Amino acid sequence: MDDLADEMSAENTATFRIAGAMTVGRLREVLCDVYGWALETDWSLPANKARAWYVSEEKLEPRLGQRFEEPIEEYEQPLAPGRDATQLFAALAHWPDKTPVAEFLLRHPEHRHSVRRAQIANRAPYAEIRDNTISEDVLPIDMLRCKLAFFGAMHFDPRSDRWVRICMYGNAPYPEELSTRDGDFWVYPDAKES
Repeated sequence: MDDLADEMSAENTATFRIAGAMTVGRLREVLCDVYGWALETDWSLPANKARAWYVSEEKLEPRLGQRFEEPIEEYEQPLAPGRDATQLFAALAHWPDKTPVAEFLLRHPEHRHSVRRAQIANRAPYAEIRDNTISEDVLPIDMLRCKLAFFGAMHFDPRSDRWVRICMYGNAPYPEELSTRDGDFWVYPDAKES
């Protein structure tokens, strides 16, 4: 894991700018590489688009609802990167390979978020969820565990398939102990410090 640490942190504000000079042909290659699994998914099947992410009015936090059972589709957030990348790929079908992405986006600005995500994921391999986030089988708890682990969460105690109780920074040293304890092992209380 040590060799991954440098790739997991990111000062990525510069990467939010869309590379408009990228060609449509190169963007297609990126989409095939990053979202190959999504391009093979049949998005017309209800099971593959059964859920929708929206922001709750009460707590202003992301929620996952049942697309075909609740009136939430008009509030859906762009949190279905696989489906959206597939729609982008289809929209690129008749565009010449050498066309700049900027020219495509001038005519189809609705795909800006998908182009941005694809370009970021092309540079940062851990930047994108590579699974169907709106499938009837999606378990948000799995994504939540991964995200929380980056923040130091441990001892996951699932309370449902949608939320989890955690311990943050268990066994972390106090500030005065930082120079005397090995910072690599505090998350493993049973490991002997040398």
